[in-house]
Amino acid sequence: MANKTIHYRLCGLDYVYLIVPVLKLKGGEEIIDLPMGVIDKGIAFKIIEDRVPIRGAEVLFLRKALGLSLKGWADKFGLSAAGVLKWERARDKRLAPVNEAAVRAFCAEHLGVEFEGTWSELVADDKTPKKVSVKLPLAA
Repeated sequence: MANKTIHYRLCGLDYVYLIVPVLKLKGGEEIIDLPMGVIDKGIAFKIIEDRVPIRGAEVLFLRKALGLSLKGWADKFGLSAAGVLKWERARDKRLAPVNEAAVRAFCAEHLGVEFEGTWSELVADDKTPKKVSVKLPLAA
């Protein structure tokens, strides 16, 4: 089994590339040899760790990667489900800095990403990257 770099569009984020173990099947077909949960958590970890700007597209992805419903996510931030849905539908609109910091801190806590806790570590100052490479472990 060899690692391969794949432009992974299934997550809804155009900039994600996975470096993953690929299993070759009979007939030459290739499959990623990892459970979906591992892939999603790995991408979420990288988004938070690399301080990718948080837009609606990232909110949707992160919410699902953490296994939260609209209501469950909204409750964590003291918002309504309609408010969260508004964020998610504005896919390319970046969250306000205070909301981005709250989302990043919340996700970091649940994913085990460590930050100094300073404002500059919680709010990204760059544009959405063209490419983020996520190296995932070999399957067990």
